[in-house]
Amino acid sequence: MANRLKSQDKPRGMRKILIPLHVKLIFPSVFVLGLVILYPLVSSLVLSLFNYELTRPDEMKLSVLKNYGMMIDDDVFWLSLKNTLVFTGVSVGVSLIVGLIGAITLDQLPKRLAGLRGVILVPWLIPGVIVGFLFMLIFDVQVGVANVILERAGIIKTFLPWLMDDQLAEIAVIIANIWNQVPFYILMFTAGLKAIPAETKEAAIVEGAGRWQEFVHVTLPHLRGILIITSLLMVIRNFNNFPLIYTMTGGGPVYSTTTFVIYIYRLAFEQFNIGYASAVGVVWCLVLLGLSSLYIKVLTKQDSL
Repeated sequence: MANRLKSQDKPRGMRKILIPLHVKLIFPSVFVLGLVILYPLVSSLVLSLFNYELTRPDEMKLSVLKNYGMMIDDDVFWLSLKNTLVFTGVSVGVSLIVGLIGAITLDQLPKRLAGLRGVILVPWLIPGVIVGFLFMLIFDVQVGVANVILERAGIIKTFLPWLMDDQLAEIAVIIANIWNQVPFYILMFTAGLKAIPAETKEAAIVEGAGRWQEFVHVTLPHLRGILIITSLLMVIRNFNNFPLIYTMTGGGPVYSTTTFVIYIYRLAFEQFNIGYASAVGVVWCLVLLGLSSLYIKVLTKQDSL
């Protein structure tokens, strides 16, 4: 009793602070993530306020918003923004449609051919660098399979310089990216199709609905959540797509396939303009932050339904 009274008489500042066990367990991970993620972000934000070039480190000086003002008159910045939007929009849109068709086709296959699903997922497992080298050979102007197939099909008369033409290079990069990410959509949509109650499909058929009507009024509404979430997730992924584009074209010819991530890399490690590269990186992070917030909002809304 006396010991209890003594402990109660201790000042609040003398009391031992009890830290929950789960906080102690996650603290090392949070600390490491803070060093790996938070420090580069803060460092980039600080460097974006300076006129800092690696070729002239002694002339580093505070410029506040000068780097951000340079973006307004930077044609390459706006071109990289356009390239990022086109690359992301076309890749996600086409991959979604092809993935949905592929998932529905696989769902109709007999059980003895179920192993094909595993084979179709292989492109998703291949690293972006390897995919880039693979399609760099496919679209090679001399020995590329793409030119051979198109010529024998009578679509072209002479071999096309896919990776040396600004418009063709963008098409080639998008095709490679679609091939790489379609299996992800197939996997997600296949899982969604398996979750649709068989009674719902049977009721639609009994009511006289055709295949198209069943797809529009039964299948598509059940896949709506997966469609939105996977699309937002792939938009974020494609905004960050560096290995495939850099391996195939390096952002060229000129700047025709230069996206935000490629432009930041070229500014920092080819032109050595660290200050301006950091400013572009901050804008890029803000765009990704907005997309991530939208993704989390949609995901939370789906969980509450």
